[in-house]
Amino acid sequence: MSWIGPYQFRKLLENAHSRKPPRPGEVGAVYVVTRRRWRSRPSRRSGVLYVGGTTGHSRRFRTRIGDLIADTFGFFCRGTRRHSGGRSLYRWCREHRVNPMDLYIGWRDRAPCKRGAEVEEYERLRPLLNKNRPPRCSKHS
Repeated sequence: MSWIGPYQFRKLLENAHSRKPPRPGEVGAVYVVTRRRWRSRPSRRSGVLYVGGTTGHSRRFRTRIGDLIADTFGFFCRGTRRHSGGRSLYRWCREHRVNPMDLYIGWRDRAPCKRGAEVEEYERLRPLLNKNRPPRCSKHS
C-alpha cells in the first residue's frame, strides 16, 4: 500500500483552501505524525511520534486528522478534548520546544483491513507517544 505525503503541518495549513497538498479522504486506513520528512514510507529514522486511524468503518478519517491537528496546537479545554494523540503531541512539542508547524503528517487511504494497517504500523514504528496500543481487528486478528 502506498503512502500519501508527508506534508509539513505548516504547508498543509497554509494551503488549506487549495488542493495542494491534497486533503485526506473521508475514509482512510492509517496516518502518522513525524519529526522529519520521509520518502515513500515512514520509518523510525523519520522520528515517528504518533500513529492513528479511525475505529470501525466510519467516514471520519479527515475529521479525525482535523481533531488531531486542532489538539496538537492546543485548541482544547477540559470538556472539549477530541484527540488524545493531539494532546500528547501538544505536550511533547511544549516539552521539546518544537513548533508543531514543523511536524509532518502522511497517510494511507487504502488497505485490505484498516484496523490491521494501523496495528501493523504501530508495531513497526514504536515507541510512540500513543497512550494505548490500537486494538486488533476482530475479523483478522
